[in-house]
Amino acid sequence: MKDKLRGEPSYRLCAIVKEVHIDFGVDLEYHKAWKGKELAMHDLHGSDKGCYDKLRGYCHAVRETNPDSVADCEIDVTNDFLDGTHIKNKYKGSILLAVEKDVNVDLFTLAYAVVDAENDSNWEWFCFHLRGVLVLQHIIVFEKFTFFSDRHPSIIKAVKLLFPGSHHAYCLRHFVDNFVKQVLRSYLLHNKKHWSSVFKKAAYAPSKQEFTQHINNILESMPRASTFITSSDPQSWANALFS
Repeated sequence: MKDKLRGEPSYRLCAIVKEVHIDFGVDLEYHKAWKGKELAMHDLHGSDKGCYDKLRGYCHAVRETNPDSVADCEIDVTNDFLDGTHIKNKYKGSILLAVEKDVNVDLFTLAYAVVDAENDSNWEWFCFHLRGVLVLQHIIVFEKFTFFSDRHPSIIKAVKLLFPGSHHAYCLRHFVDNFVKQVLRSYLLHNKKHWSSVFKKAAYAPSKQEFTQHINNILESMPRASTFITSSDPQSWANALFS
């Protein structure tokens, strides 16, 4: 089983149970399959805790082998480290990430961090270090920067605090999802695909007149969308209003 897990770490427990039954004619209990996989993964890769213990050494190695890179590790002894929901191991936590497009229009990872939760203090800490990297490259004028993100309030606060004067745009995919959940859910007879399309047309509209036209179509059919739209900072998601 170790060889299987070495090449396919996400190998599911139900598949393990099935394979053991086919190969050996044994009905393996689910919890025993789980325990066996845990032991095998530990032998192959070590423990999650052990990996976190190596972060200081990893940061040192990054600085030594990749000049001009910035790596830092901080421990807050007053908090339960990695108490979150995004990392799918028993320690949980979140990965914060900043990417940009390179000259080939591919996404390039600029910075990342493993933190205990996605909150104000951690996003501020992340953006503080990201700003430090840019300052090292003699980039101190942020008015030409545009950040794209979802509407997580902690990201909005951190960008405004650490990158004053920069532009902040909201990811349309996340925004349309919010529109569906917060508005269309109240109008069960409306076609979600159609009205999501109208909302996207408003976002991509090249002029204020066309933007207003699409928004008015939405409001005439769904008056309760008014609160959602007016409180959503349209200048951060509509092309016609984006500075």
